[in-house]
Amino acid sequence: MENREPKTGKLGLVLAAVAIAAFVAFTGVNVYKARTLKMTSEEGEKRVPVTATRARRQSFERILDLTGEIRPWNDLVVLPKIPGQVIEAILPHKGDRLKKGDLVAVLDDRAVRARIAEAEAGLEAARAGFHQAEAGLKVLEKDRMRLEALYGEKAVARQRLDHLVGQVEAAEDARRLAQARIGQAEAVVRQLRIALDDHRVVAPEDGTVIARYLDPGAISTPATPILRLADETRMKIVTFVTEKDFPFVALGMAAEIRVDAYPDRVFADRVAIVNPAFSPATRSNDIEIHMDNAEGYLRTGMFARVRLYLGKKQVTAVDREALIRMPGTGSDFLFEVVDGRAVLRNVQKGGSFDRFVEILDGIVPGAEVVVSGHGTLRDGDALLVAPSAEEAAKSPGGGQ
Repeated sequence: MENREPKTGKLGLVLAAVAIAAFVAFTGVNVYKARTLKMTSEEGEKRVPVTATRARRQSFERILDLTGEIRPWNDLVVLPKIPGQVIEAILPHKGDRLKKGDLVAVLDDRAVRARIAEAEAGLEAARAGFHQAEAGLKVLEKDRMRLEALYGEKAVARQRLDHLVGQVEAAEDARRLAQARIGQAEAVVRQLRIALDDHRVVAPEDGTVIARYLDPGAISTPATPILRLADETRMKIVTFVTEKDFPFVALGMAAEIRVDAYPDRVFADRVAIVNPAFSPATRSNDIEIHMDNAEGYLRTGMFARVRLYLGKKQVTAVDREALIRMPGTGSDFLFEVVDGRAVLRNVQKGGSFDRFVEILDGIVPGAEVVVSGHGTLRDGDALLVAPSAEEAAKSPGGGQ
């Protein structure tokens, strides 16, 4: 019985230790919960980590990027002048270069040649009639001179002289008529020879054949061209400008042209034509850049990317990564950091330069804007903001 009292004391000590440990654990959990609740109440909500930079005021080269079409300096179709004739031959093919006056096509000319032969025969007959009338007039003029001498000697009556004078006048009229018939016959021959020449279709200007519409055996009609001819030694790049951008476009403005066929090549020239009239359908007007093409890089119908340099100005600009395009619309927005929260700002975008975009409306210089981490960001979200690499480099010690 004496040995049981120490054992009972040890058991009590163990139970007391266990109770103390349980109390401490319970107290620790409660303290952790209390601290967690306190942090939640203080922070209010989870903060979204983002990177931000500031909108800036900077000198900005206003650039207008457009799309356009490359057209030849001269673009024309070659039409036959004579209808209803069989096209016997078409000489050039697509890609052939022609000089002004080169033969393009030959039409069946047998009918017009027959008419020329007939007209030339008529001309010869008119000339023979003229010679006959002229010979008769000469005889009558000699008779008149002889009778006038006899009448002066009172050897013939006045009536006979008057009769001969009337014959002379009639012969003069016959000669004039015969001469007119010669002129008429000559005009017919000239007209038919022109028609004969028109049976040979020639190139009206220098150029390259870019389309051929007919083949030998077709019937000619002035409504259907034989081929299309383009002068590509000089080109016109045609593009369209909206009402918003029109005030900034001027003659002589620098322009750069790029085409997919030569992605590393830039063709530079200046604006040559600005059409002052707007299309009612598109509310835009067309401008032209004229460009030499001696090396033949540019081709009719190519798609052109046109960049116009509209001059420098001071603008509000943000990093292009800050802009988000609203799905299904052409509207842009960004998130501004205000008092640690994201505030959605609808903005009007202007031109762009390098990685910066001009903001016409919606944000002011110095505003802090989110440039990354805004994929799931919503208006009003609390933010955990880190500066961009550029902003960090500007801060004291940022370059170390």
